[in-house]
Amino acid sequence: MGAGEIEDALEKLARVAKAVDTGKMNAPSFLMVLTRTEYALQMENGVYVVPLGCLKD
Repeated sequence: MGAGEIEDALEKLARVAKAVDTGKMNAPSFLMVLTRTEYALQMENGVYVVPLGCLKD
């Protein structure tokens, strides 16, 4: 996903995180959106935005 799609992904990820039944499993330890952008950052809400290139060997 490119930079223009990050906000939409953040909203969808927040909905998924809220849907986790913490009575049955632990809450997510972190939230991350994987992108095609150049830089990694942490949003004000704590979500990490990470470029795909950071995951290679």
